[in-house]
Amino acid sequence: MEFNELVYARRTVRRFTQEPIHQVALEKILKAGLAAPSPNNATPWSISVVTNGEVIQKMRHAVNDRLDLMFSTIKPDNKTVLEKVKVFSTVFANAPVVLAVFSRPYQAPIHELLADTDISPEQISELRRHPELQATGALVQNMLLAAAEEELGACWISGALVARRELEAILGVKDMHLETLVALGHREAQPHPKEPLDLEMYVNYVP
Repeated sequence: MEFNELVYARRTVRRFTQEPIHQVALEKILKAGLAAPSPNNATPWSISVVTNGEVIQKMRHAVNDRLDLMFSTIKPDNKTVLEKVKVFSTVFANAPVVLAVFSRPYQAPIHELLADTDISPEQISELRRHPELQATGALVQNMLLAAAEEELGACWISGALVARRELEAILGVKDMHLETLVALGHREAQPHPKEPLDLEMYVNYVP
């Protein structure tokens, strides 16, 4: 598949079959992610591959429990909204594979200058708009495109991060931060290619 065709063929997929993903295809997707650019080639990331159904359901329960706790005081009229949030936040539970993407703080050369200032590492990271997060975004996009090339479905999920601490504990990863989940599997139905967006709505040429 040509790259331009691949870009528009990639669609968010939330409904999967339970057919296993071939290990060769999975490793192609993971390798594509790890080929993404990162600041100063620091590769500030890690990927946990979850295929154990019991662990995936444990993750789902953790997210639902956290949402119930966060919104325990909402009005009855909003219960249906909460249930919708739960569905979108736990769509990974429908997939045979869940990729959990972690990051660690990126130590840039500029951090070496901080000892002589009153600037904190956190302030520098904020000013630089968190380079490690930008890197994990590139990693995820590469994996999504690779999944599309393998004719697999994928969904990039941020809603589950309301239970980030609980998910980190379930996955047993220390000294790194969970940044996102990617649900991966064979599509239940074939999505239509995406239509290009209008450049004039989103692009500004600076004179």
